[in-house]
Amino acid sequence: MTREEFFCIIGDTFEERKDILVTKNRDYTADNHNPFANFELAESFGVCAELGLLVRVTDKLKRIQTYVTTGSLAVQNESVDDSIKDIINYMAILRALIYN
Repeated sequence: MTREEFFCIIGDTFEERKDILVTKNRDYTADNHNPFANFELAESFGVCAELGLLVRVTDKLKRIQTYVTTGSLAVQNESVDDSIKDIINYMAILRALIYN
């Protein structure tokens, strides 16, 4: 892979992730005006929103670990690439939560 190809993949990843984040946020927050509404539900269980989000990240990390270790995943409709992309979005959301 050339440097140019590398940066093209990185750029495409972030642009695609932004579009998906906007769409999913609309779904997960019932399109209300609080972009963190779904993560703040963790607080009703005594867990701060940031930790609730990190738990979701660990789920994705376990899927990636399984793939790296075994070379396959049992659930076929969510790829390892999907998990990687979800983590990228979770980290962007965590950044926003922390600096909110």
